[in-house]
Amino acid sequence: MNEPLPQHRPIRSFVLRRGRLTLAQARAYDALWPRFGIAWKPGEPLDLPALFGNSNPVYLEIGFGNGESLAELASRHPQRNYLGIEVHRPGVGHLLLEIERRGLTNLRVCRHDAVEVLEQGLARASLAGVYLFFPDPWPKQRHHKRRILQSRLLASLARVIRPDGIFHAATDWEPYARQMLALLTNADDLFVNLAGPGAFHPRPQTRPLTRFEQRGARLGHQVRDLIFRRR
Repeated sequence: MNEPLPQHRPIRSFVLRRGRLTLAQARAYDALWPRFGIAWKPGEPLDLPALFGNSNPVYLEIGFGNGESLAELASRHPQRNYLGIEVHRPGVGHLLLEIERRGLTNLRVCRHDAVEVLEQGLARASLAGVYLFFPDPWPKQRHHKRRILQSRLLASLARVIRPDGIFHAATDWEPYARQMLALLTNADDLFVNLAGPGAFHPRPQTRPLTRFEQRGARLGHQVRDLIFRRR
């Protein structure tokens, strides 16, 4: 009789922390999640036009943190739809409050592993763009395998971003920026560097400046932007 193979836990780009919700965030979950939240299940395809009630172009942010940038983008561009994916409950609660405060109707939120959603929940060429702003750099060498931008994610991005769509990443960790640049450069059959071969992109005015980034600037951290167009 064959013994069952051991089950290996997947390598995640995040550690799920037990963050406590504020009273306001808890209220937001109760009152706003039914309207703006997406209770996605693995393998279940997302019907984006049905979720938003229109066929406007959809932009997705991976790991939106507390949602500052995403809420600002959705506020600036009401003719676009935005989908945010984040695993940490307080961040989701904070964004739900921002949706309410700003009166946004073009933003939806999913609390799940973004890698799985990209692989299993989105149709080919269904997104106009994807953002990855300040992902965890996992600076220790032994943790580099946890960095979210790997070949696996790049393959998913190439599948779900439509031709001429955009992938925009930003980080203040120079070694990670160099790794990202090398990975995307090697995928030149799929993506074109809008800054030119081997170059980082100047910070675009379209990317909202967050408190996290402002704090890093005071500490002398240089932010690198990478903007690539899907062929």
